[in-house]
Amino acid sequence: MKIKQLGLEDVRSVEWIDESNSLQLIDQRHIPFRISFIQMNNVEEVCKSIKEMVVRGAPAIGATAAFGIVIGVKEIEDLAENEKKEKLNQSLKDLLATRPTAVDLGNFALEAYNTALKSNFSFEKTLQKAKDLANHMVDECKTIGMKGADLIADGDTVLTHCNAGPLATVDYGTALAPIFIAHEQGKNVNVIVDETRPRLQGAKITAWELEQEGIEHKIIPDSAAAFLMSKRKVNKVILGADRCLKDGTISNKIGTLSLAIAASYHDIPFYSAFPWSTIDKDSESIESFDIEYRNEDEVKYVTSFEEKILIANQNSEALNPAFDITPSELITGYITAKGVLTSNQLKEEIIKKEK
Repeated sequence: MKIKQLGLEDVRSVEWIDESNSLQLIDQRHIPFRISFIQMNNVEEVCKSIKEMVVRGAPAIGATAAFGIVIGVKEIEDLAENEKKEKLNQSLKDLLATRPTAVDLGNFALEAYNTALKSNFSFEKTLQKAKDLANHMVDECKTIGMKGADLIADGDTVLTHCNAGPLATVDYGTALAPIFIAHEQGKNVNVIVDETRPRLQGAKITAWELEQEGIEHKIIPDSAAAFLMSKRKVNKVILGADRCLKDGTISNKIGTLSLAIAASYHDIPFYSAFPWSTIDKDSESIESFDIEYRNEDEVKYVTSFEEKILIANQNSEALNPAFDITPSELITGYITAKGVLTSNQLKEEIIKKEK
């Protein structure tokens, strides 16, 4: 991804630094006000970075968790053989407990963990596995962009929600990748960016990423989306997913369900873009989703750079579900590296991959 302020053309949100044997993250909490990098050298710091949303976005969290296992292997190098597995098991448990909804976290962490076990806790082999997972994510997101760009016509206005760009996915993005590729192809693309209350990932992060690429965009209050659809100001909706069941049900940032209902009512195509690691092949129903409820202060306060400002009645309680659930019948298609799939085609591809 580009970062104009720093003159960088090729940077990742999650990256292993070989020189210092440490994990480097872009601190997403401060964008767009400040661009800063954080390096971490222990599992506790990695867990904290996920919990406190230094890193966010399901694929980026997954890559971070995989590198967290690498750091966990580094931490047990000097332990007795009978203590190594117990300590690494605890590191895995701690990482899995950081965010409950995004399935990429568990998928990536377990792949790195299994590599560590099979290689007798080899740091080099576990590190290579984590790097391979991150590189595969970047390649897959680029392919998602290529497949999804065909859906975007010259002059289209695309509405997106939350943030599913390069910061959320190591690089390229999921929902933003088709927009980036369409822009590179010379198409005139306009983007409507939902602010995405309460943490404002759209207004802060998606808008910043689009600015880096020179793509026309406007930020709107979340509550304005249905009105703009009714006025035919939106040609299609493209957003990401934090988890997808085999039947095409998705869990994504709170507000996704409202957009899907409004898009369906106004006959506007609604797409979810995600890598294969976002598919939850084990859960059979929406009851299996563990929807995260975050601190009510995120609703009652806004944070501008370092300042926290109360914007609500102080003594009122607030509810803050971080995700909602959208059924497949409200989703036009799924933008994946295998192409733009219907819910039936998605199910068939999942079954093929399981065989």
